[in-house]
Amino acid sequence: MVGNQRTRLLLDQDMVYLLNHYSVLETFMAAATSFVRYVDNTVQIWAASRDWFLEEWGRDTFISLPGILLVSGRYAEAKAVILRFARLVNNGLIPNRIRPTQVEYNTVDASMWFIQAIKSYLKYTRDWASIRTLLPVMRTVIANYKDGTSFLRWNEPQIIKMDENDGLIRSPPQATWMDADPSGRGKPITSRHGKAVEINSLWYSNLRFLEKVEKHFNTGYTSMYELLADTVKHQFNEKFWNNQEHVLFDVIEGDPHKAAIRPNMIFAVSHGEDLLSQTHQTNIVHAILNDLVTPGGLRTLSPRDSNYRGEYDTYLPQDEKDLAYHQGTVWPWLIGPYVDALTRILQYKGKNQRRIQNEITKVITPLVRFCMESPYKSLPELFSGNPPHYPGGTTSQAWSVAEVLRILIEYQLLPNKKISG
Repeated sequence: MVGNQRTRLLLDQDMVYLLNHYSVLETFMAAATSFVRYVDNTVQIWAASRDWFLEEWGRDTFISLPGILLVSGRYAEAKAVILRFARLVNNGLIPNRIRPTQVEYNTVDASMWFIQAIKSYLKYTRDWASIRTLLPVMRTVIANYKDGTSFLRWNEPQIIKMDENDGLIRSPPQATWMDADPSGRGKPITSRHGKAVEINSLWYSNLRFLEKVEKHFNTGYTSMYELLADTVKHQFNEKFWNNQEHVLFDVIEGDPHKAAIRPNMIFAVSHGEDLLSQTHQTNIVHAILNDLVTPGGLRTLSPRDSNYRGEYDTYLPQDEKDLAYHQGTVWPWLIGPYVDALTRILQYKGKNQRRIQNEITKVITPLVRFCMESPYKSLPELFSGNPPHYPGGTTSQAWSVAEVLRILIEYQLLPNKKISG
C-alpha cells in the first residue's frame, strides 16, 4: 500500500509540474511557430529551425503538421500546406525534400504520412469540402502504390509496388525514415528493403480512410478499398507476427535483419486501428516499454541487438556518426505514437481518464522539462541510446516539438490553458 501511495504521489507531482509551469504551453507554441515559414506566398513547415534541415521535407512536414498547426487551430495554414504538396504529387509520390532548385521524390513513407495528415485535418475541422477536393489526389497515391511507381537513385529505378499476392507494399532500400547512408554510395546502414512494418500499417490505415471518404460521398468506390483493406489486414497478421518474440517483424521478404526490435511496429497500434488484436497490441506496447522506452523517446534498436550503438556524437564526421543514427539513438517524435498506443492499451484495461493522464504525464514530463530548461527552448532531433542520453543532431527539430505539443493538448494535460490559434 505504501508503495502504491508513493507511486501515485510521484505521478501527481509530474502533473503538478506541468500545470504549475505557466509557460509550458507558451514555450511549446513558440517553438512550434519557429518551424512555420512564409516563403513566396506559401506556408511551409521546415524540418528544423536551427543548424541544418532548414527546408521542407515531406515526411517531416506531415508527421509534424498536427502538432505544429492543427492543435493550435491554425486550420487555414494546415490546409494551405496540404494543398501545396498535393500539387507536387508525382506518380503518387510526395516529395521527400524540396530544395530551391530541386524536388526530390526518394521516399516511400511521405505519401503515406500525407494521407494521414489529411485524415487528421478532417478530424479537427470536419471540412468535407476540402476532402472532396483532395480525394482525386489521394486516389492517385493509392493507385500508384497499388500498380507500381518509382524514383531514380544511382540512375536505377527504385520500385514501390503492392504485391498482388498479399496486398502489402514492397519498397526499395533507403526509402523509409531510417535512411542513413554514411558512405553516400547506396549502402545504407538500415536498408529495410522489402515490406516494412510501418509502411504497411499506414497503408492499411489509409485504405480504411479512403473507404470512409468514398462512403461519405457515395462514390461507388467504397467496396474496392474495403476489400483490399480486408486482404491487407489478413496478410499482415499472417506474415508480420513474430511468434518467437511476440512482436511484429520490422521488415519481411527483404532485409535479412528483419527481426530487429525497432519502434516502427508501434504504428500498427497507434495508427492501425483494428489491424491487430488487442492481445497483439498489448504485447507490442509491453515489448517497446521493455526495450525501447527512455526519458527522451524511443530507441531505434533494442540494446539486446548485436548491432546496437548506444552513443551518438553530433560532432563526429558524417560517415562515423551515421553508423549510430538509427541503431540505438533515441528519437523524441516517437513518443507521440507510443503515447497513442499506450492509451489504447490502458483503455482496454478499463483505466479511467485520470489514470491515463497520469501515465502519459509520467512518460512526457522528461521531454517537457528538457524543453523548458534548454537554452533553445526546443527539443532536439535525437538523444543517445545509453544513459544519460545526451542530446544530438539538430538542436530544434520540428517533429520532436510537434508530437510532444500534440500530446499535451490532445490529452488535456494542460486543462487550464487557453490556446489561441
